[in-house]
Amino acid sequence: MNESIDLRQFRYFVAVCEERHFGRAALRLHISQPPLSRQIRQLEEQLGVQLFTRHKAGVTLTEAGAAFLPEVRRTLAQAEKAVAVAQHAKGAAGGQFVVGYTTVFDRSVMPDVFEALRLQFPQWRFGIKGKHSISLVRDIKNGAMDAAFIGLHTDAQGLTVETILEEPLVVALPAQHPLAKKRKVGFDALHDEALFWFERRLNPGYYDYCESHFDRINFKPHKLAEPADHHILLGLIAENKGVALIPASLQAIKRNGVVFRPLKEDGRPLRVGLAVAFASSNASPILPHFLALVRAAKQP
Repeated sequence: MNESIDLRQFRYFVAVCEERHFGRAALRLHISQPPLSRQIRQLEEQLGVQLFTRHKAGVTLTEAGAAFLPEVRRTLAQAEKAVAVAQHAKGAAGGQFVVGYTTVFDRSVMPDVFEALRLQFPQWRFGIKGKHSISLVRDIKNGAMDAAFIGLHTDAQGLTVETILEEPLVVALPAQHPLAKKRKVGFDALHDEALFWFERRLNPGYYDYCESHFDRINFKPHKLAEPADHHILLGLIAENKGVALIPASLQAIKRNGVVFRPLKEDGRPLRVGLAVAFASSNASPILPHFLALVRAAKQP
């Protein structure tokens, strides 16, 4: 490998690939866009190939970029594995155990087991990261994460997945909306509403599950791009920009100008679920203790 190419550039490249947009990738990486763009340009110059085609809506991978991506992911995964091996070799001296969580749910619904783990294993460091479910699954497979709380219906083939909870969706409405006067709101009442909805690329499995439900009841809303941050989403709803279907637990996020109403459904209801996912091959000595705490916490 060119000695001037480093793993940071590889991570930046993967972020841009997954977000398909420099601005979104910069936000995810917690840096500004100009240095991200410079690093990608420098990487392209060092490789002697163009990795992305830039356009107003974002970027697409070139043929060279598409060929480069799986190799970069393998390199990053191997680097993470090397770190893990070194940390596990410390034995009693401890290491790092990383858990992810899907940002779709409010954190309060997830089993809070970290204080117990810290008390049991004071020599270990525990990290927690919030991402989209498909990114969490990818991190587990790459060895960058030990376990994660993911949304149900996420494609997690190759991992062990255990359901933690399932809950209904509720309708988030502007407080002054006529539907806010109803005790429950049916899908038929939402036909003419602008609905904030997530992009399929963020979770194809759950998106397809919902679309199948929508097709079954002939629900074809006008969809708006849903912000990743739920505080921003509720702010837009308060401004009467649209409505949203959100997990019931997110009602814990209070926002003036927004009300929540249960969905009125006939037959099988649309639900959202949370699961813990992990690789059965993960040799971390902490994993069995983590799973035992999670399983105990979910019991009534």
